[in-house]
Amino acid sequence: MTELNNKQTDFCIRWEKRRQKKVRYVFLHGVVYWGLPMGVVLYFVLNQFKTENMDLSKFQTTLTIAAIAGLFYGISQYNKLEKIYLKICDDEDILQGIELVEAGKVWNYENLVVSKQDAETLVVKNKLFWLDDSDALSKNLDECLNIVMKDFERLKKDPEFDLFSSEYKVRVQVFDNSEKVTPLIEMTL
Repeated sequence: MTELNNKQTDFCIRWEKRRQKKVRYVFLHGVVYWGLPMGVVLYFVLNQFKTENMDLSKFQTTLTIAAIAGLFYGISQYNKLEKIYLKICDDEDILQGIELVEAGKVWNYENLVVSKQDAETLVVKNKLFWLDDSDALSKNLDECLNIVMKDFERLKKDPEFDLFSSEYKVRVQVFDNSEKVTPLIEMTL
């Protein structure tokens, strides 16, 4: 999950509320805000802005066609924004990861490895540290632990993962690249 800038954060907050009311969004943004105004403009253009060419039945037909087109426009806009939201918030990846961890498997997410140690403990480890030398890494253990903690806190901003992880004790571990079984540093939350 990438760090969100202010614009992305505002978008996610607004869209989180709007996405719950799909029918309302499609109707308002498709029919009311796009379809009906386009229908009125189209009606006047087709009648060349002459009142003698205007007819109520033609007006109703034009508005009905524009409203139907507006529904399709609203659906496409909703789907477009939903896709952007899911891409920004990584909802699908996170939900799949939660399912993996619940099934007892290991989930690799960006530079974190998340797994269940037992029924009460969730283990979060680093996946990528570029320091091959254990001595160099041991000098920077606090910094490495802070990096893993920041990544974990960013992951916890997802409401589903936050709810999932709140049911467990969380153990954060830092390893070097030597494939050792014992972590260099460990912290329990």
